[in-house]
Amino acid sequence: MNLRQLAYFVAVAEQRSIQKASAVLHISQPSVSTQIKLLEEELQAQLLERRQSGTVLTPEGELFLSYARTALDALDAAKISLRAKTSSEVGKVVVGIPGSLSTVLSLPLVRQVQLECPNIRLKLVSGLSGHLAKWIEDGDVDFGLVHGIPQESGLDFDFLMREHLFLVSSFGNASLQSKCTAEGDIPFAHLHNLPLVLPGKEHGLRRIVEEQARLVGVKLYIRTELDAHELLAEWVKDTADCAVLSLAALKMHGDINDFFIARIVDPVIERRVSIAYASKRPLSRASRRVEGILRNLLLTEINKGWWKYATLNS
Repeated sequence: MNLRQLAYFVAVAEQRSIQKASAVLHISQPSVSTQIKLLEEELQAQLLERRQSGTVLTPEGELFLSYARTALDALDAAKISLRAKTSSEVGKVVVGIPGSLSTVLSLPLVRQVQLECPNIRLKLVSGLSGHLAKWIEDGDVDFGLVHGIPQESGLDFDFLMREHLFLVSSFGNASLQSKCTAEGDIPFAHLHNLPLVLPGKEHGLRRIVEEQARLVGVKLYIRTELDAHELLAEWVKDTADCAVLSLAALKMHGDINDFFIARIVDPVIERRVSIAYASKRPLSRASRRVEGILRNLLLTEINKGWWKYATLNS
């Protein structure tokens, strides 16, 4: 039994004629008759009786007609419901953004989603990449940006962009300017014994800096630990400490030219930014729409020119 047979049977019952039903269905009379016969054979019951006045339902046909209509009506309702769901962007979407990128992307993302998708309820959460990855895997966050590739087995990653890291200090730090190259970069070796303010050891940024120091044999002097990116930039404004930050982390603090900024080279330190998804949980239509807006915002910010050495993955 299939839906086509049910549709043919209902059409014949309503038209009281196989000839008229075939015209309504735009199907040949033999095809309609064949499907009705197959249906009767499966049900082991005669559903229709041909008379000179037309085709009439048998008592069994009358009984089966109600079931056939219910099945077809349920299918139509399912189609309507599914089309409404897939053609509209409605629902709650939870997006995770690391603190260093949140200052650049969070408010523009909220504004753009409200403008383009007023029926989407957007919630943003900020945190360390490792924490965000765990929240995504657990289903508390739909998708999010993460630095690097956190070791979470239940996630898929789409590499988006890379950004370079900079040594940041107060603008008047003349001793640092003397350590820079003609291009304004600072070799990693010159971080030796500089007073640094860095996040705690669980932070990916801290691990990157310490790993590079180990590889090139540089001794780091970490005088202060602050886990909040917004505090790192404020701290270096008023102290002699230096921070290692991305330009995005400085964006919320006004003009980045208010700081001494030098790109770290020999080696260059860069971070990869990816979108993380739960492997076994597909994104809703609303989530996919928000993800597209987020990607466009990244491209817009990079094209503005202030985010130096940030490049999208092509």
